[in-house]
Amino acid sequence: MLTMIALVGCTGNDDIADVATSTSFENTTTTTIERPNDGVLKLGVYLPRTGEGARLGEPMIQAVEDAVALINASGGVLGEFVEILQIVDEGGGTGPDELITGGVDAIIGPASSRVALAQLESMVQSTTGVVTCSPTATAMALDDFPDTGGFFFRTAPSDSLQMAAIARRVEDTGETSVAVGYLDDPYGRGLVAAFTDEATRQGLTIRAEVGFSGDQEDLTDVVTELLAETPGVIVVLGDADDGSRLLTAIDGAVATRLRRVIVNDAIRDARQTIQSLTPEFRQLLIGIAPNPRSLSENGPAGFFTAHAVDCVNLIALATIVADSDAPARIKTKIGEVASGGRVCTSFVNCVDLLDQNLQIDYNGFSGSVDLSNSAGDPIRANFESFGFDADGIETNTQVFEVP
Repeated sequence: MLTMIALVGCTGNDDIADVATSTSFENTTTTTIERPNDGVLKLGVYLPRTGEGARLGEPMIQAVEDAVALINASGGVLGEFVEILQIVDEGGGTGPDELITGGVDAIIGPASSRVALAQLESMVQSTTGVVTCSPTATAMALDDFPDTGGFFFRTAPSDSLQMAAIARRVEDTGETSVAVGYLDDPYGRGLVAAFTDEATRQGLTIRAEVGFSGDQEDLTDVVTELLAETPGVIVVLGDADDGSRLLTAIDGAVATRLRRVIVNDAIRDARQTIQSLTPEFRQLLIGIAPNPRSLSENGPAGFFTAHAVDCVNLIALATIVADSDAPARIKTKIGEVASGGRVCTSFVNCVDLLDQNLQIDYNGFSGSVDLSNSAGDPIRANFESFGFDADGIETNTQVFEVP
């Protein structure tokens, strides 16, 4: 179901580590013609409203609506109110085509990396594409998604930047040697390649890279190989189920020199397993994840709502700078409004600077949104570093920026 909402005046789990197991993409077609400039910026919202993903999607949808309401309260974009074409649920396979056929110039979403990998191509085709901004899809497979033509960008960091954050945290321990245990599938192999590249660049010594299978019941040999050269730190990269199995196996081994065990964000969901670890080993654990909260006390509540608002504001500001709501024009200005000018932290503040003929550098609720020119991904982002208490709940959370 497709509904149009013109927002006027003032107002107020999907698994983001979800990735495709293949980097092959299925071609899709659409009969829509290239979107023209009609003077009215129309946003499509393609986020989860039902199922487990609604816990993430509903607050983001509300944040998008509130952001558009604030834009319209300040006079809108190009002298017209911004309109929202809203799809009920990103789980609907025809959602993007419905939005594009409905006349949107840009889409906020999808939330899921798997949905993005399956459906992004129809959104970013060279002749019919619309500007598409995901606030949460972090899969590395999206780093090099083919033929986006600059239509796709993200305000959440790619998993490749998360690997740089983990390498930074290893370096912060004071240890220089590290062993990596990873789930040997396309997801895990991509993570370990990105981590080892960054760790080597930072001067760390990789003692071992050991893959393991989800079908591999006994991980004793994996742990033996990880500990063989007495690394100071072990990094575990995997999902909640299999990554936590490796943690249990390491806990059962003797590792007197081991200073820290650092895990990626997906493993934070293995609460029961983390509860069962020995207190001494659990104290060694550090989790690293993208910071999902607003950096501003005045920011929207909820996980990744700040990133959703930043999607809206970047698109609206790029439309103003382009002096056109045609997607092909908007996409060329996204990077320009995201960096390189006078810093501004809200839509209204940024418009004031634009009215003075100044170039802007939008720093949003999620922090700096400087984007790479090639992939449209954040080149810096804020991450959380945290430990775990006896109940497996995150504790002692600290936020740091990478790079």
